[in-house]
Amino acid sequence: MAAAGIGILLVAAITVITLGEGQIRYTADSTNTIPIWHPWFAAAVGIGLLLITPTTGFDRSCTPPGGCAADGFVLLALALAFTIALTLLGPSEPAYTALKSGLLLLGPLLLFAARRRFARVTRTGVTEASPPPTANGAPWWPLLPVLGWIVTYLALSLTHAEAGYEADMLTVVAAALLVFLLNAVLEEFFYRRWLQTRWEAILGGVWPAIIVSSLTWASWHIAVQGTGDWIVDLANVFANQGITGLFLGLLWRRHRVMWPLLLVHGLMNANPLTLF
Repeated sequence: MAAAGIGILLVAAITVITLGEGQIRYTADSTNTIPIWHPWFAAAVGIGLLLITPTTGFDRSCTPPGGCAADGFVLLALALAFTIALTLLGPSEPAYTALKSGLLLLGPLLLFAARRRFARVTRTGVTEASPPPTANGAPWWPLLPVLGWIVTYLALSLTHAEAGYEADMLTVVAAALLVFLLNAVLEEFFYRRWLQTRWEAILGGVWPAIIVSSLTWASWHIAVQGTGDWIVDLANVFANQGITGLFLGLLWRRHRVMWPLLLVHGLMNANPLTLF
């Protein structure tokens, strides 16, 4: 599974280089493009720092296996349904908010509520143990790879073409907050905390589960960044969000806390160097 996923990402990169001249779309707000190596380099910096720093995450594994499988396949079906429905209906409002809220929030909450109702407490699907005592500021180790990614991402974004709209400060702040809740918070909970955690148990490995969460998270961006050419569009999102998803997935697996994910995702959606 991991090898197949890496193969998909490499094929996507080759496709972008050959058909897209090495340029990828990176935002739904404009048709501007950036070199493919920008997100790859930022992700490589973050992953590299993750691999050389201590793991601080406590056990947040999925038990029992049967419950994990059931939940995992339902969540994957919801993720694929979101991608397909949004692509067919288009990302305009209110379809975007309704589909995302219904499939990525309401659907999982109903699933978890049903499991709590019909299963014992020890079989609810996710067992969250208390974090073990740590020393020397260990809980803040995630900050190092996050800062590495942020510095790299912001430095590269200085070369991006300007893209934005005129609005008063209150409107900008309100929009940024709404985008943060609807995109960063909801997506990280669904694709990493819920989906990836269960597929770690189903597949019995870290990287295969990260591949699943990364590719499914990347796929829905076709609806907002696509051009109508399916081959190029798939390559674009896999070579962009798919690669960033590897960093986010490993960040979740090694530290099991949400704030680093939300910080990274929030900055991607509202880059302060371009937003203001």
